[in-house]
Amino acid sequence: MRIIESDSQAKHLQEWLGSGVDEEIFHLNVRSLSGTTPYEYLLYSPKISRRNDGRLRDRDLKKYQHIELGGWWCSGIDPLNNYVSMMWGCFKPDHPRRDRQKIHKFIKYEHPFRDETRAFFLLVPNRIWVKVSNRSGIPITEEDLQHPGGFWHWVWRHNVPVTIVEGVKKAGALLTAGYAAIAIPGVNAGYRTSTDEYGTAIGKPSLIPDLKHFATQGRQVNICFDQDNKPETVQRVRTAISRMGRLLVNEGCSLRVIDLPLGAEKGVDDFIVAKGQPAFDALYNTAVALELWEIKLFTLLTYPPAIALNQRFLGQLLVPEGEKLIILKAPKGTGKTQWLSTEVAKAYDLGRRVLIITHRIQLGEALCDRFGVNYVTEVRTNETGTLLGYGVCVDSLHHESQARFNPNDWSNDVIIIDECDQVFWHLLNSATEVQKRRVSVLKNLKQLVQNVLGSEHGKIYLSSADVSDTDVKYILSLAGEYRVNSYLAPDKNNQY
Repeated sequence: MRIIESDSQAKHLQEWLGSGVDEEIFHLNVRSLSGTTPYEYLLYSPKISRRNDGRLRDRDLKKYQHIELGGWWCSGIDPLNNYVSMMWGCFKPDHPRRDRQKIHKFIKYEHPFRDETRAFFLLVPNRIWVKVSNRSGIPITEEDLQHPGGFWHWVWRHNVPVTIVEGVKKAGALLTAGYAAIAIPGVNAGYRTSTDEYGTAIGKPSLIPDLKHFATQGRQVNICFDQDNKPETVQRVRTAISRMGRLLVNEGCSLRVIDLPLGAEKGVDDFIVAKGQPAFDALYNTAVALELWEIKLFTLLTYPPAIALNQRFLGQLLVPEGEKLIILKAPKGTGKTQWLSTEVAKAYDLGRRVLIITHRIQLGEALCDRFGVNYVTEVRTNETGTLLGYGVCVDSLHHESQARFNPNDWSNDVIIIDECDQVFWHLLNSATEVQKRRVSVLKNLKQLVQNVLGSEHGKIYLSSADVSDTDVKYILSLAGEYRVNSYLAPDKNNQY
């Protein structure tokens, strides 16, 4: 079936309008391609191997044959070449090919084969230019209007704040909203590292020339990448933001990070369409400097929650019996201790002991009183002794302490680490008594975690208002060969 270009154009236009992009921006930058035409846009590099007659190799023709079925092409202007149309761009095929590395995924966008990554600088109509001018408070002079570089020369010359996004439609959406937006095709595409002929890195990362051109002294640069709930993707994006951000700061830019909230809207274009431009304006106005953002990472919990509550108290929170590592993140006063009391009672009913680990003696004593178990100082004078378990400060997790602690005494039991973020910080950094026995305590904690998580019925509870990815990763690292999933039950409004 032959695709009629006007129908494709209408479909592609609707896609961009659905991302909140101004229609005129679409017509200035996007065109629908089909048949053999897309090859001219994607396979022009002299680095591509060809036959003696100049024809593309069969393997490349087969690899890219899907582009003949049509798609849209987008490029912008080239600020490094007198602002003429940029040859580099991206093609979104209507029928994408499978990714050979991840067979269950499709390659959504195609970029020129064997050509270096560039950035997108979309053409904008004058009314959008005025909108960006009004928002930034930087006027447009007659000289700016007459310059061949137009909008982007004005942005460069006057140090207009820019926002870097991942994906060209997102740049279109932000330009429509009145923000000067530069798009890169992926979170790692803003910088590159030189490599030798074997692909080994031989230098430090550096900004791509397009971004370096705009990395002028004193310019405010914002980074607004997509949000994701997959831990590995979250970490990859964070690393990219830090690396590119540092490179921009080194050039003298003022760098801020705009965090999109977790939700159905993955990108900034979807966020604006769903929540409205004022919602993004609020995020933009409250963006934090790179240094503060990096500090904030230590308190973030981005593992996808099994249960997300949006209520004053935890109430009757039910955790499936098979879960072994339970993470409870909730503010003070929401009933964490009360809920843990019910979990302790269940453990007693099943004949399992409970070990409560804290970083302060007074906290440990108070929890033991609530849970009906002895603190370590009481086990020799109380008739129940260690029958039900006991509470202990993390400092005492060694054999020569009053607890005479032995991690091999625990397996099918329940471990509660309350205020876990402070427990781990105290364990690793404190100059108190634990400093003298740190190696022994660390070894015993690791063995304890492995014994409990490796047993059939053992459970570990991490509880805190500020539990973060760092805390979860630490416990998982101690678990070693025992692969367990973390069961998260955070307050919905307290994940970040």
